[in-house]
Amino acid sequence: MNEEKLFKYLSFLQAECSRHNYDGHINEDEINQLNIEIHRFKTYVIESEFISDSFKQEIYKVDFNLDETRHNHPKPNFILRLFGWSQGNRHFEQENRKHRFQKLSNDLENLEFKLKAM
Repeated sequence: MNEEKLFKYLSFLQAECSRHNYDGHINEDEINQLNIEIHRFKTYVIESEFISDSFKQEIYKVDFNLDETRHNHPKPNFILRLFGWSQGNRHFEQENRKHRFQKLSNDLENLEFKLKAM
């Protein structure tokens, strides 16, 4: 993978995050698809001889983990009771997923600008 393909792949991943986040509902299949693409991207970066070490170091700094339990926000009990426990939990799970996808999208966009500036 050369630097041009690196930028295209970063743009693709950023667009995928935005696309999945657009409808407001992120299911397990969408998370799995993005995880596959992220794994493929990381493999290309590691195996590439054309990408400089400074680029690779910047890429390694990005947190690609999409596990929403790591990014939980406090769940107010009154909202859980208002919506019912299971529906409230699903609501907060979706909010955490949307937050994580948005954060990853922003991180990828920032990474792309940093790498272009190098």
